[in-house]
Amino acid sequence: MNDGGMIEYAWIGESRGTRLRRFAHEDVEQYRAWLQPDQEWHLWDGPYFAKPTAGEIDDACARLLAGLDAASMPAESPLRRAVIVADAEPDRMLGTVSWHWESEESDWRRMGLTVYDPTGRGKGVGTAALRIWTDYLFSTTAVVRLDFSTWSGNSRMLGVGHRLGFVEEARFRDAREVRGERFDSVVMGVLRREWAEASTISPLAL
Repeated sequence: MNDGGMIEYAWIGESRGTRLRRFAHEDVEQYRAWLQPDQEWHLWDGPYFAKPTAGEIDDACARLLAGLDAASMPAESPLRRAVIVADAEPDRMLGTVSWHWESEESDWRRMGLTVYDPTGRGKGVGTAALRIWTDYLFSTTAVVRLDFSTWSGNSRMLGVGHRLGFVEEARFRDAREVRGERFDSVVMGVLRREWAEASTISPLAL
């Protein structure tokens, strides 16, 4: 915090009123609340997976706290995850972005995007967040491609990909079952050279 008691966040980037920032210790309880199995976002983000148990939520928050402890873990570069907030409410977590290795040997990284807060949907928050995150990862790594996986029933996520110029690269028909109905699993990706032609955002200094 600064001398006025305000939290000084480490910002990653901004687009159209949406920002990404590093996780802070003050985010952990918000994160815990959003992970609860009764939260509405579970209906749309990976609804074919089991909802987290209390123990799994505790473990996730413990890992997050460990990662925030600079004394026990060096700063990640690039960051593995970040918080989505609105310009006007930097303390309020709307969602998160992340990435994981699909294949570390070939530097293939898969991104994740979750807008937890239903008030943030349908307002361009997800599109802005993934735009910033994609630009950040291309700017801080030598990766030649980035992608994300979703399901054919998640029209909002598919729309985000199309608006940002991602290309449908794979469709596994009837691979997911959601509430007794079959859906396709879909992978959308973008190449560095394609992103460079369209991107206009520069990440803020970390």
